[in-house]
Amino acid sequence: MKKTIINLVKTFLFPVVVWIFFALLIEIHGGKNIYVSGSSIKDIMQISCLNVIVAVAVALPLSGRRWDFAPGSIIVLTGIIAGNLVIKHNLGLVGLLILSLGIAVGLALFEGAVYIFFKVPTMIISLGIVMLYEALSGLLYDGSGVRLFMYEDLAVFARQPYCYIIMAVVLVIFWFVMKYTKFGFDTRSLGSHALLAINNGVDEKKNIMLTYLVVGLLLGVAAVLNASKAVVAPESDLSSTMLMFSSMGAVLVGLFLSRFSNMSLGLLSGTIAMSALSKGLTVYGLPASLNNIILGIFIIVFMGITTNLETIKRMIGMRKKKVRISN
Repeated sequence: MKKTIINLVKTFLFPVVVWIFFALLIEIHGGKNIYVSGSSIKDIMQISCLNVIVAVAVALPLSGRRWDFAPGSIIVLTGIIAGNLVIKHNLGLVGLLILSLGIAVGLALFEGAVYIFFKVPTMIISLGIVMLYEALSGLLYDGSGVRLFMYEDLAVFARQPYCYIIMAVVLVIFWFVMKYTKFGFDTRSLGSHALLAINNGVDEKKNIMLTYLVVGLLLGVAAVLNASKAVVAPESDLSSTMLMFSSMGAVLVGLFLSRFSNMSLGLLSGTIAMSALSKGLTVYGLPASLNNIILGIFIIVFMGITTNLETIKRMIGMRKKKVRISN
């Protein structure tokens, strides 16, 4: 029990440190009441709801060593198609959810099938898929996108407490699937040593299609949340990848923190940390372009330190040893 508590503290210490850092920094410059206010914390948590789900959708293929840039384009295209159909035919909230899940699953499975058929690295396949889905988002409905958030009865899931409930359900199911199912075991096996896993009977093609099925379900939920809180406009020139990259920092941080507990809690902690960091930079008054630069530098530094952690520990140990010998 004590070890579990210590590991939970280690998992969630990082977002707390980020939040405290910006609270102190902004207080020095006279902005304390803005960042530490209830509305600011609420914003951080609400932003995290969507980003956590996207982070899980990115982390799942990554667990099998498959990079995927398409989540953003699937979210956008699903939101546009499902949103317009629901508004036009008055299908209601249930119709929105069913349509979004079905469309996103279809788009994700198509990507998986293309990957299996052409046997080209997922990074390349997903970029082609992004360009295809972005083009479709601009062609459909005369490029008008969708304004689902204007319909209060259809924008329920983006509001409290529903967004938190959805986030919690997604994380619990993801934890269970990765820990207790054959699919989760096979995915982790393929990520650790693909050839060994295949030689031991893991069906890689089946795992790939199941992965994209789950990713599609996740992105269907994300599409509903995204369309329920903002205008969903057509994307172009790979701009939809920003939805994926906005969660990539959370994925990288979360995968490191997951060593202390599990992947679900790690991704939650990483997402909250990156949301707190982004909110802190915004409240501090930095331009959006500079925010992205700082976030990029942060991710590079964080990954550089965590990837070489053992080497850094050995260097510190050797330095301490030299100091003791010299004394």
